[in-house]
Amino acid sequence: MSSLAFRSTLFLGLAALSAPACAADFGACFTLTPGLTWSTADATLTIEKATFAGKEAIKVNSAGGGIGTASYFDASGRAFLGEERYGISAWGGEAGTPVMTDAFNPAPTFPATAKPGDRFQYTGKGERTHHVEETVEPLDFEGFSDYTFVGFEDVDVEIDGQPRTFKATCHLSASFEDNRMEGWYAPGFGRIRFERYMGNELLMRDEIESIDAP
Repeated sequence: MSSLAFRSTLFLGLAALSAPACAADFGACFTLTPGLTWSTADATLTIEKATFAGKEAIKVNSAGGGIGTASYFDASGRAFLGEERYGISAWGGEAGTPVMTDAFNPAPTFPATAKPGDRFQYTGKGERTHHVEETVEPLDFEGFSDYTFVGFEDVDVEIDGQPRTFKATCHLSASFEDNRMEGWYAPGFGRIRFERYMGNELLMRDEIESIDAP
């Protein structure tokens, strides 16, 4: 798995600021709220309406460490339509100009419904455009593809120094060889907590730390 794919995986996530206390809904966990901005320790994510490949989409901008990406999803937030990667400003690149665009058709898509213990595939095919070289090549989705829905779980975090509980988030686990990813998704936000393992060793952990109101 490439480092770019890992970063993409990292941005596969974003619920209204006050998540409703209602019956758990698997499909709702992946919805994205335009106008919402939130941050982890490493990146700031902003959600907005956009178009991608001629279709209406929801765009998730991620910026951190001089690196920027824009991930595009369908209205449900379950289908990953593609991604733009921008120049690395620290290397003299143009932060607002895409250097590479991945577009998927068929798109990797989470199912609309699932029950705890269900397994599913998250795969897709498409094209990768290198804007500097002006080349286009076929592309298979490079991220985690073998997923298990662990179940609905409450996630306790600190937001801007204050305790907060995201109720009934969707906990997903995905694996590739000795690599494993654990992710928790909350309506409107997408993935709010992420853990990456090599075997049983925790390599990294990241979670939501602050929210800017729409």
